[in-house]
Amino acid sequence: MQKRIAELKSHIPLGGLREATVRALIYVGLGRRSVDERGFETVRRLRSKYDQMPLSEFKTLVRDQYFMLLIDKDASLAAIPSMLPSETETRSKAFDLIREVMSAAGKLSAEDEKRLREIAGLFGLEPGEGTTIPFPRREQAKAS
Repeated sequence: MQKRIAELKSHIPLGGLREATVRALIYVGLGRRSVDERGFETVRRLRSKYDQMPLSEFKTLVRDQYFMLLIDKDASLAAIPSMLPSETETRSKAFDLIREVMSAAGKLSAEDEKRLREIAGLFGLEPGEGTTIPFPRREQAKAS
């Protein structure tokens, strides 16, 4: 168990847009007590539309990102900006996808909204204002 925890901790800063988006989505959704079928259906549609990753790999990705958040939430969130590309449009589309998945299950709670604003900041975006925050160039290598 300790070996697996150490492995997950070492992978917190690794990954790219996909890993950062999944991690952010999980974080925003952690405040909910359950996952609605509409949310699952939206994730299924988005996965098939934007990504040809095999389902087993996708499940592993989601599980690992979830465990990273449980093991060290602060480090997991702090790593997100370095995992993202510098292009505002790409980050904005990823953030819109997070908002779409969260909205699929209905009205967002105050906690969901708070977490979504936090993620917007990590993505270098100002939600609702259409402006962006200057974003540093990505220096982290993608996980293999």
